[in-house]
Amino acid sequence: MVEIEYAYLKGTYKILWLRYVYGVNLNTHCMHCLLGHNDRRVYGYMKMLQNLQLEESRYYYLCGVDQEFDWYKNLHLAFVRSVGNVLEVDNDFIKCRIINAKRLPISDKYIDWSLPQARNRLFCTCRNWQFANYLVSRGNVTTAPVQGTLFG
Repeated sequence: MVEIEYAYLKGTYKILWLRYVYGVNLNTHCMHCLLGHNDRRVYGYMKMLQNLQLEESRYYYLCGVDQEFDWYKNLHLAFVRSVGNVLEVDNDFIKCRIINAKRLPISDKYIDWSLPQARNRLFCTCRNWQFANYLVSRGNVTTAPVQGTLFG
């Protein structure tokens, strides 16, 4: 089981969510490109998470939107269950320790630039969408154009 032993949030996040991700939809950006549901125990203006046992999920995404909507100050942390590993992060946004987890990359280098959305700044600068592209690049998804992209 994945457990957030502690997560001290260094910024003030007006919007804060932890998403259980089971698929992607590259036709949209922000949270909605990551198909899944949010953990109701995580919400805006929280300063700390402690001893939070997470549901089973294919992937996890923790996102915090800065209270002034300064996207340079937004928190983004993507991870996956990895039994026996401990994910520790201490940066400008968060200090955390997550048990049985491994961090996953969020980068524009995984963007499929042949997609029409890739030339739209709202998409290509969105870290959620960048992570969705990473998941697609791993080949763990099947495409359902009308309903989005679901993991196979």
